[in-house]
Amino acid sequence: MSKGSILLSNITVKGFTFENRYACAPFDIAMATEDGLITEELLSIYEQRKGPSLIVVEQAAVAPAGQYRERLIYVDRDECIEGLTKLADVIHKNNQVGVVQINHAGSAADTNLTKMEAVAPSAVVNPAFKRTMPRALTIDEIHEIKEDFVRAAIRVKKAGFDGVEIHNCHGFLLTQFLSPITNLRTDEYGGSLENRSRLLLEITTEVRKAVGEDFLLLVRLGLDDLLPGGLTLEEGCLVAEKLVEAGIDILDTSSGMLPPLVLKGPAMLRDMIKTVKSTVTVPVIGAGSLEDIEIAADMVEKGEVDFIALGRPILNQPNFVESLLEKIK
Repeated sequence: MSKGSILLSNITVKGFTFENRYACAPFDIAMATEDGLITEELLSIYEQRKGPSLIVVEQAAVAPAGQYRERLIYVDRDECIEGLTKLADVIHKNNQVGVVQINHAGSAADTNLTKMEAVAPSAVVNPAFKRTMPRALTIDEIHEIKEDFVRAAIRVKKAGFDGVEIHNCHGFLLTQFLSPITNLRTDEYGGSLENRSRLLLEITTEVRKAVGEDFLLLVRLGLDDLLPGGLTLEEGCLVAEKLVEAGIDILDTSSGMLPPLVLKGPAMLRDMIKTVKSTVTVPVIGAGSLEDIEIAADMVEKGEVDFIALGRPILNQPNFVESLLEKIK
């Protein structure tokens, strides 16, 4: 057996057995229909993604105003369930665990696409996307978005998936609430870390209630905004602990307001991942240029991470993980 053999080891989470430690990260394919329904082309691409034990399907918008680019998936209405059911079947035929990431873009939304105004916690231009000035959400609208996430999670479960992932990184709406750069509110959803994390934790709690305990619940959490005055790693770890209390099964990690690619080199987020792993009691997914088998295996062996997520390599080469696993064997 090679040095990377630990990457072939099983891990069981809430009755779901993962045959290896690789996950397919939710990197955009953008091949849905114009109104966000699953296409045969999209099904074919996911069918080719054999190898990872966990497939996290690219972000699906929970509301019409929450889409940030063309031809991404929607999960904002029951019409979406039929296509998602076909996608779940494709993933299960490959003996993989399937999860759909659900998201609202907030101020990152493409208003030319949605034909609706962009909304956000505060009227602050998004530093990651630099699009139009958004309108600050009212309390009633915040509560409605919370329900949009819950309804979307229920649809994902009805489609036959094994779980759902709430998207809270890379400059999208929930990240905008969590970051002091974009959240200037003075009500119960702004100010302190407790208030800025309130919406994420409320959504997590309500989704858990709605989908039950036999359904995997993940959150992709941006741990550090990578910007002056933004969310810090210390704060990100505190939020991660609260998410565990709220009922998540797996923590999927990344950076916050800015994507991790602003950093350079292999395993660019290793220290960040290692830090949060030491603070939570659930399995952790790590990302950030982890293609190197020896680095990935070393992280798993040392207990720094439980799953290795790969995005861009799989986007460029669908059988990338299959090839890695063959090298390990």
